[in-house]
Amino acid sequence: MLKLPWLSMALVILANVAFSAWLVQQGYVAEGWYGAISYTAFQAALISIGWRPARKLFLLGFTSDVGYSIMALLGASLAVVIVVWIQTVSYFLVMLAAALLLRVELLTRDIGNVLSFVAITLLSWAGLGLGWVILSSMAEIPVMQGLGLL
Repeated sequence: MLKLPWLSMALVILANVAFSAWLVQQGYVAEGWYGAISYTAFQAALISIGWRPARKLFLLGFTSDVGYSIMALLGASLAVVIVVWIQTVSYFLVMLAAALLLRVELLTRDIGNVLSFVAITLLSWAGLGLGWVILSSMAEIPVMQGLGLL
């Protein structure tokens, strides 16, 4: 019988619930939610189905001196974005870390790339939806508005 990685699955859901809460708190409309849904699907595809092509593309940057220079500039630019937008980027990094942990757990259980993609995507979407439902229903509670939590 297949043992499911419950802790990793719960972490993926909780990370996406936290991101969903941040989206609700920031007041994002449909475009923000479409972006979040697209990001979670892209992230799941990148760490499961598209891992080999992404790895080859990344390592291609280290084949020459020009590639090393470009990768150094891209790394420095990414570091600046992370430092300047630390609060926003932290949500994406936590979601990525939780999804990577689940991917490793699924790899150790010999679950294929497509099934891993489906599992990570569905769990991420479930977390986004759960956070949206919980916080949307809490928005109607006057105490939450009075405390400035929503």
